[in-house]
Order: sequence, then structure tokens, then C-alpha cells
Amino acid sequence: MLLGEPSPSLAKIKTMNMVKLAAKIVSLREERSRMEAKLIKLQARDPLPNEKIKLGQDTVERLNALEAIATDLLKGKAERKALREQRGH
Repeated sequence: MLLGEPSPSLAKIKTMNMVKLAAKIVSLREERSRMEAKLIKLQARDPLPNEKIKLGQDTVERLNALEAIATDLLKGKAERKALREQRGH
């Protein structure tokens, strides 16, 4: 569950390795940037497409949440890897 809704993206993120997580974080940031640019264009329209703006804002919020979770997961995996390497040597 992400923001009260089922999230296949979240489930997929939780199974990724460190390399895939790092790539996913980059793609989430790029997607968020594109959506924010789209929102700026939508807000400049007359009349305002309020429904599209709301959907866009929800998407940005969801992308931010996914990015935060992916970043935390990557950090945790990196810490666990460092501990394993420390114990191994």
C-alpha cells in the first residue's frame, strides 16, 4: 500500500537489487520533473483543467513517496552490505 492505494510499483521496488534501485530512483526523478513541467503548463491554461491538475499533483506526490521509499531501501541495502563486508574481512 502506498498513500492508501495498492501499488505494484512499490512491490517491484522492494525486490530490486542495489543497481536496479539506483536506476529506478533516477527514473522516478526524471518522471517527476516531466510531470512538474506538465503541471506548470496546465496551470497556465484558461480555463484551468482542475481535474488534470489534481491528477498531476497526485502523481507527483506518489512519485515523491516512491522515490523516498526506494532511497531508504537503497541506503539500508548499502549499510547491510558494508556490515557484511566488514565482518568478512
